[in-house]
Amino acid sequence: MKKKKIIAFVTAIVLIICSFTSGMFSAFAKTQKIILGTEIINTTDGNDDKLWYYFTPEQTGMYTFLSFNRIRFGEAYLFEKENKEYTQLAYSNSSPNWEYYNQPNADQFCISYQLEAGKTYYYAAGWDSSRTSGELTVKLIYEGSEQDVIDRLEVNCNAELTWYTDGSWKTDSAGEPYFFYNYSKILQNMTVNVYYKNGSMSSVSAGGSTVDGYSIIYNQTQAENHWYPKEDEKYTGNIITVSILNKSTQYDVTINQNALFTVSGAVCDYVSNEPLSGATVSINGLDITTDEKGQFSFVSAPGFYSGKISGNNIITRSFNITVDVNNDNNNHTDEPIGVVVGDYVSDGIINAKDYAYILKNFTDSKQEAESSKFSSQMNFTADNYPGLIL
Repeated sequence: MKKKKIIAFVTAIVLIICSFTSGMFSAFAKTQKIILGTEIINTTDGNDDKLWYYFTPEQTGMYTFLSFNRIRFGEAYLFEKENKEYTQLAYSNSSPNWEYYNQPNADQFCISYQLEAGKTYYYAAGWDSSRTSGELTVKLIYEGSEQDVIDRLEVNCNAELTWYTDGSWKTDSAGEPYFFYNYSKILQNMTVNVYYKNGSMSSVSAGGSTVDGYSIIYNQTQAENHWYPKEDEKYTGNIITVSILNKSTQYDVTINQNALFTVSGAVCDYVSNEPLSGATVSINGLDITTDEKGQFSFVSAPGFYSGKISGNNIITRSFNITVDVNNDNNNHTDEPIGVVVGDYVSDGIINAKDYAYILKNFTDSKQEAESSKFSSQMNFTADNYPGLIL
């Protein structure tokens, strides 16, 4: 009796294992290999019953997955699989150019996507309605090599930049200051339309980096070709070049002047009154370096602004400046802002430590000049600095 019970138990275990194994292989069997250019017909029920296919291209290029159904309302997905995780690459529930592919009606699905050679992709196809069932006919076709599939690109954008506001000052390779515009606002509002030679079209917005599997490159050369409003005599084009594969198009960014005014000022040595070049003027979110005449300029809307002047061996000081609606009042170069130079140990105080630095690090002639200046600056600190704005 015990022997019969053991045999029955083992038999039950074997049946369970066989049943599980059969189910597992059945699940794998549901993923069907696609033969390129061949129609595949299967039956599916409802929107939760998807048919799965896999394909490994031999060459990189554009591939299109299509349906050819009399029944409408089909949908399809494209996935890639890595580390047992599926990532959705594309979705389509209507064909953008169904007559071109000889599909029965416009409610067929169509996914066109760039596939890489040697990489396996997975398609899932079915109905987008639980009430729909029946035969589902699909086919995968090869559109052509990656360099031949795009007809043209088109770029649209409704955003604009404000001059000397959306960006920061920089210095070009010639040592000249120029305003570098932050063009992220443009990309975030830009739409790139891709027109394919097969008649289909795809769009991507908000600075998207890919479309249908193709990388999008946004390029600009402000460092060499500075951007200006179209009304400016220096304007030659504020160009962003958008490229996909061997196709590219250019977009000219609009920069509005928007009632801004150029303000000029100057910085000098507080003791000698000599123009001070190389000082950093920080104001209105900008860092501007004074030129050989100690002068600086920036563009701003009218108002009252506070700034700071800093640099090597300088005790940092603050200053106020007014941007007037009467542009004749915005040139302040005749009233240089004095700064104390001589804080060689950078502690905000000019005292014996700085004098020791002069004696140790400068030649005799330089020592004499700096020592003379030093006596006039002795005991200057950030607390009693003339003109300091706390």
